[in-house]
Amino acid sequence: MIQISSRAMRIVPYTVVWFAAKPNLWGCLLKYYKQSKSCDTVAGYRKEAFFTKVIDISAPVTAIEANFDKNTAYEIRRAAKDGVTSIMGTGIKPFIEFYNSFALTKGLKKLNKDFYKYKPHLFITKAVHQGQDIVMHAYIRDNALQRVRLLHSASLFRNENDTQLKAVAGRANRLLHFDDICFFKQLGFKIYDLGGYAHDTKDTELLKINKFKDSFGGTLLQETDYVPISLTFLSLLKKIFRV
Repeated sequence: MIQISSRAMRIVPYTVVWFAAKPNLWGCLLKYYKQSKSCDTVAGYRKEAFFTKVIDISAPVTAIEANFDKNTAYEIRRAAKDGVTSIMGTGIKPFIEFYNSFALTKGLKKLNKDFYKYKPHLFITKAVHQGQDIVMHAYIRDNALQRVRLLHSASLFRNENDTQLKAVAGRANRLLHFDDICFFKQLGFKIYDLGGYAHDTKDTELLKINKFKDSFGGTLLQETDYVPISLTFLSLLKKIFRV
């Protein structure tokens, strides 16, 4: 279980609790539970189903690879032939700058200094091609549960017109996931969480992301986000007054 301090509307402190077995009834004013194992209704919380794909990385590497689809296995091998290398561990500031450049191309919200709140649990990896960073992954790690969870993934060439560069970046992303899996496995982690899955979606972009995650095998897991009534109320106020 990971606990991270945060603020609602930049002024109201609360705690985000990741991977808890079940919410604490008395924490309903101050704690937001992410990806809890429980599916029970708990007084004081709004319950939201959360789906994700997880890979058992306690298995032998050959068994993990055997669950990849043929195209992903090929792309990983091809990325290595392209000269893509993976680096385990890089700074938060370079990641924020890299991610924000990517976010501009996708219309996503940028990261800011608030991202540093994850620092005690954060680990960042990157894929490099011809001396240039082309893919980065940011993870949070729960050492006690031996679980690592992808928070953000970003690619440099997503908006490039050069189809070859886009292809290299796509292959590099797959290679980086595989190298990340091997790295965290060596550290003793057992669960590799791909960071969410859009269950029953009809959105074409989300379906593409689902297909990418499916290509690594793994298991679809349903967990629960428990939103405290206090944050629900504050969110409503924010919409009304546009705070």
